[in-house]
Amino acid sequence: MSILTGGIHTHTPTLSVIDPRGLAVRVVAYCRSVETEEPEERINRSAYDAMGRLIEQWDPRLWSLSAEDAATPANLTNAYSLSGKVLGSTSVDAGKRVNLFGDGDQLVQTWDSRGSERWVEYDDLLRPLAIFEQGEGDVARCTERHGYADAGADFAAHNQCGQLIRHDDPAGTLTVDDYALTGGVLEQTQRFLSALESPDWPQGLPERDVLLEPMEQAATSATYFNPLGDVLEQIDAKGNRQLFDYTVDGQLLASHLQLSGQVTPQTLVSAIAYSAYVQVEQETAGNGVVSTLTYRPEDGRLIRLQARHGTEAALQDLHYEYDPVGNVLSIEDAALPIRYFANQRVEPVKRYDYDSLYQLIEATGWEAGAASRGPGFNRFDDPGAVANYHQTYRYDAGGNLLELVHVGPQNHSRKLTAARYSNRCLLEQNGRPPTEEEIAAAFDGNGNLLDLQPGQAMSWDLRNQLCEVRPVERENADDDLELYLYDGDGMRQRKVRTTQTNARSLISEVRYLPGLEIRTHEGTGEVLQVICVQAGRSAMQVLHWETAPPSGIANNQYRYNLTDHLGSSSLELDSEAQVISQETYHPFGSTAWFAGRSEVEASYKTVRYSGKEQDTTGLYYYGFRYYAPWLQRWINPDPAGTLDGPNVYRMVSNSPLTFKDEQGYEPVRVMFDKKDIEGYASIFASISEGLSTQGVSPAETLFILVGRSPLVLGAYIEQMGLRTANLQISGLAGGKEITSMSDLSASEKKNRFDFLDRSLGEKTSHDIRAAVVIDTGVTGSSAYAAYSLIKEYYHEQELAIVTKMAIISNRIGDKRFSDEEQKYLHHEHNVLRESPLRLEERGVKRYLKIGLFQVDKGLAYVDKFDYKRVDVGDVPNDIDVDKKHQLEMMMSHALKKHGAAPSPQRAKHPGQLTLGKVSVEKYNRKNEGYFSRFSRSLSFNF
Repeated sequence: MSILTGGIHTHTPTLSVIDPRGLAVRVVAYCRSVETEEPEERINRSAYDAMGRLIEQWDPRLWSLSAEDAATPANLTNAYSLSGKVLGSTSVDAGKRVNLFGDGDQLVQTWDSRGSERWVEYDDLLRPLAIFEQGEGDVARCTERHGYADAGADFAAHNQCGQLIRHDDPAGTLTVDDYALTGGVLEQTQRFLSALESPDWPQGLPERDVLLEPMEQAATSATYFNPLGDVLEQIDAKGNRQLFDYTVDGQLLASHLQLSGQVTPQTLVSAIAYSAYVQVEQETAGNGVVSTLTYRPEDGRLIRLQARHGTEAALQDLHYEYDPVGNVLSIEDAALPIRYFANQRVEPVKRYDYDSLYQLIEATGWEAGAASRGPGFNRFDDPGAVANYHQTYRYDAGGNLLELVHVGPQNHSRKLTAARYSNRCLLEQNGRPPTEEEIAAAFDGNGNLLDLQPGQAMSWDLRNQLCEVRPVERENADDDLELYLYDGDGMRQRKVRTTQTNARSLISEVRYLPGLEIRTHEGTGEVLQVICVQAGRSAMQVLHWETAPPSGIANNQYRYNLTDHLGSSSLELDSEAQVISQETYHPFGSTAWFAGRSEVEASYKTVRYSGKEQDTTGLYYYGFRYYAPWLQRWINPDPAGTLDGPNVYRMVSNSPLTFKDEQGYEPVRVMFDKKDIEGYASIFASISEGLSTQGVSPAETLFILVGRSPLVLGAYIEQMGLRTANLQISGLAGGKEITSMSDLSASEKKNRFDFLDRSLGEKTSHDIRAAVVIDTGVTGSSAYAAYSLIKEYYHEQELAIVTKMAIISNRIGDKRFSDEEQKYLHHEHNVLRESPLRLEERGVKRYLKIGLFQVDKGLAYVDKFDYKRVDVGDVPNDIDVDKKHQLEMMMSHALKKHGAAPSPQRAKHPGQLTLGKVSVEKYNRKNEGYFSRFSRSLSFNF
């Protein structure tokens, strides 16, 4: 297997075609999976309107097809309002959607390809009051109502004034009984619907309460925070207490659990030790198992994960190898022996290989003699009967995994056929590929798959959430059913399964509450509490039976998980560190081998691949979507759109060892690595030193980011506790001169003041003594123009604010350029003239390379806005608050991992900056594709 061998990766650059506005209209990649083959050109095509907004997008498959078939549609087509909102979109995968917005840019009404309609009623503060939905041919239903507290004394006593205090949603009613001063929910009560049908919430409270279960069945949970918002204690609906300890810098140190009725808490994890970059290096579980993690010092990648109980042999000892870009090449579990079975030598090593686009194309490992092929999971493997396997994967140009060939104890293959004009795919049956008509009939208008397997129907609610699966359909009797109910945020609250026997229907149910699952089974009478706790790196579960536990299992069973780098549960251990179950997985999540000490005991394992719950249907529940591991793809389009590219069914960019998905939105990999943070820290240190040299304190400075290029640096500055503002203008490069205030007409002057007030007014507080304009450029002309604009604005406002600029450029002091070419760089008010950038550092070099070539737009949360439009009264769009929050989340995560100012490393090649061997477009494409991976706030609330 290659380790980025020259053969596969030679002559496979990523190229961008940029229009005069700086927009990438084509991105060309080259795909090769076999060394002796010529690379295949893959063109992603984008079209923009006059305002620079994306209106059409093609993936390489459909763009190539359009050359010979004029009827080929774009993967995505958007139409915008004058204010920049998407009024309508057409996706070949997800169907059509039409949006109607109100005067305050609030979403008022939507229609989709299934004929569904949804509308929202707001109060005068534009808070949602009610949500109505209507399917095609159905009557309208009120599916949600929101209630808010007024300014009364009783509400004030519980910090509820103006807050949401009651939310009626499709699963039931949530009331928030108490808020913390910081806004955290201190106490909440969940009541479920008495019926499983979708509700039609009436307006009156008494009428709504009639639809709910009796108050005695209400579930109240409480959470307590410290002043920084960290959770100190959580009490679930059954009275079980989770307690958390923290280090001085706010990292988790230990967690404990006190079961209801017990006097003393049980420690679940303790002595968590962190590196200087806030990576967990060691932790001790409550059963005495010590997990030790070792990272490669040059890049922070995990290279060893070991778990051991006392002086006994290691329970887990994973060794990782990577290629230079971070793809996992091999994982060896040194805790397992080399085994021999059926004339094979079976090593405990998994190996992986990738094509030039970093898609997984080959995997080897070991599995049971009868590895899982489909959705059912109903076997227990002989721990000694293992054999080697070899899998290969073939993709089309759109990223659809069309063929998996498995060579092992039981050879098999899976082939899918993609629709001609979309990424909707179906399995071939008995060697016969499906027709276009069959593929079209297998999905609804919004791209939701309608059959789990032939004869197993799936139903979807009007929010494109899976609401029903029929695993067994009968002609002359009732079907087996599994129903799902969700709250207003789209999170699953109930799972109800009905199975038919000769005598009766048996119902089993799971209710999901904060920190707790309540599982009941009508047939056995079982009532089980599953207390879910995050214990360091891994989640653990405690099983408490309110009824008699199964034979051979003690009540209050603590089940500790040992996981791999993806969070997949590899071993379950009890309180004595004895193995309950072991499991290994194929790359895309199907079970390769599963064994344990008791089939009954192991049957209570529900959390498996990637730390997600697997339902009896075989589907993995991720939060916003369901994943079918036997198909290696999602069963419906990404609700977040094209965050992971035009193919909205693709799983983790076809790289399941390098990426994971947290909630069913998009792949997760740390966006900012150590080198990035080195660059931000070094550049900001240079700016701070330059300010200090000129007698300016950073704490009293407003850092003004010009346009979009420096927004990532701005996120770093904000994390340092300092203040930033954004001047949303572009087109200043090339020595453009801003018209002086004195030469403006009265209306133009007012327009400019309105624009600058909008950009800076609220940020210019009384304690601001200075402002520094930050821009990334070559000559610094755009930074100087913005500096002049702001300096004159403050002067006209009679504000005693010192104005400076920080021009991030590699040309300062470069003798190859004349004084005229460097006049702005050497300006007395450029703070980086006095404290130049440390160009010898690798992080600074990366920042400059990304910034100077103007490709780091994936992280921007503002639109381009030409400076010429300022004085005529045009108003730029508001910042995208979701994207800004996501950027802040990613930056916060990176700083926790790497520290705020990691020790800088010298660049290996500190020469002149060119595109060189580093694919800047790949960096940008990664940014655009993986923007919101750390955000837990992304939801489609209306």
